[in-house]
Amino acid sequence: DKTAIDFYTRLARGLAAQFGSNCEIVIHDLESNDVEHSIVAIENGYLTGDSSVTAIHIVLESLLNGAKHTHDKLAYLTKTKDGKILKSSTIYIRNNQGKIIGILSINYDITILLAA
Repeated sequence: DKTAIDFYTRLARGLAAQFGSNCEIVIHDLESNDVEHSIVAIENGYLTGDSSVTAIHIVLESLLNGAKHTHDKLAYLTKTKDGKILKSSTIYIRNNQGKIIGILSINYDITILLAA
């Protein structure tokens, strides 16, 4: 459903603008059959560098587990290759039948907050 993906792409821009350069937002469109190139929007992508590599694991996991067994993952900690600590959330975008059609990923750099 391209309407949903378009909405989440606009939402990504809004969230990145609201929370600033420490907040990376990534939108994956899983309707395309090319999982490795599923990113259709990325805001502040420099935070995680090549975030597509990390995200591919999450995308494949969601596809393998099936829509009914996959749940959103909220407020978990991740670490980038260069040592940044991120508070991350992965939210699955579903169509009206409950099938996962996309992913909204949020990564917020909290390194400075933890150092304080």
